[in-house]
Amino acid sequence: MRVAVIGAGIAGLVAAREVAAAGHEVVVFEKSRGLGGRMAARRAEGGAVLDHGVPVLDVPRDGVLAEYVVEFAADDVVEVDAPGEPQPGRAVEGAPRLAWPAGMTRLPKAMAEGLEVVTDVRIGGIRADGDLLELAQDQGNTLGVFDWVVITAPGAQAADLLDTSPRGAVRAADLRAVPYDLAVMVLAGVEMDPPAWFAHRPMTGPIAYVTNEVAKGRPPADGVVPVVARLDADVSDRLMEESDRAVLAEALPALAKVLGKAAAKPAWCQVKRWRYSTTRARLDQASLNPEWTRVLVAGDAVAAGPHMEDVAATGRWAARRIVGA
Repeated sequence: MRVAVIGAGIAGLVAAREVAAAGHEVVVFEKSRGLGGRMAARRAEGGAVLDHGVPVLDVPRDGVLAEYVVEFAADDVVEVDAPGEPQPGRAVEGAPRLAWPAGMTRLPKAMAEGLEVVTDVRIGGIRADGDLLELAQDQGNTLGVFDWVVITAPGAQAADLLDTSPRGAVRAADLRAVPYDLAVMVLAGVEMDPPAWFAHRPMTGPIAYVTNEVAKGRPPADGVVPVVARLDADVSDRLMEESDRAVLAEALPALAKVLGKAAAKPAWCQVKRWRYSTTRARLDQASLNPEWTRVLVAGDAVAAGPHMEDVAATGRWAARRIVGA
């Protein structure tokens, strides 16, 4: 049996590993050059590593993610003491909050080892080929024929692919209705002493939270502390299409109120935008994937909750559906 997984985020990699472990051929297709989806990291001046997607990973001890952390990325993991809450809440109360000095991409990169992963390719269509499914690039070139396809892209992007698949239009309409919050992030290097906290939520202003990346085992370079500030949803929506200058004009004064006046003129800064950041509502995975289909949807649009543990579980669900078929 041959399986295609679209998306090399955590749901796609869990699905791919578990289908491959059952002895089947798997190819993972990823539209970007990197792996991990929202578990993304970026390097800045001086080699600073900043997580501009998921700031920290809640890992319930008996969950899906715990198995993969132990198997692939336990040697350098850091348990972050988080008196602040950089996410809406914990996946499970008391679950360890984990990060890696090399960035949150450490885990997905390790999970991808040994898999066939094709990056920098955008899927344009899923066509019927007899009883099989043919994947095509957006230019129309074929990428192969498969028994099953697992789509793990955000809701609207997954819907576009379902529209091209056999009998996929109704499910596509449901997926397009899944609402996402936009997120505008400011990554900055501030000359200061590292804060005692890992995460801070201002009571007022445009910033939803600030994370201190030094707390993840990343010492400051030349006294410059790397921080990530996520603007709240309403501000992100207003500034999503604005220039970086406009974003910084609003964000840096607010950041200075949290970190001190040095943050008003950081040593360096970058702006990162996420059009599909976090879901505000989700669909039931089993209901969206009827028994007759071999094009399965996994990922955050069909997760039981907003956390990466919930997203990982959708990849396992898809793999078990395929292996048990």
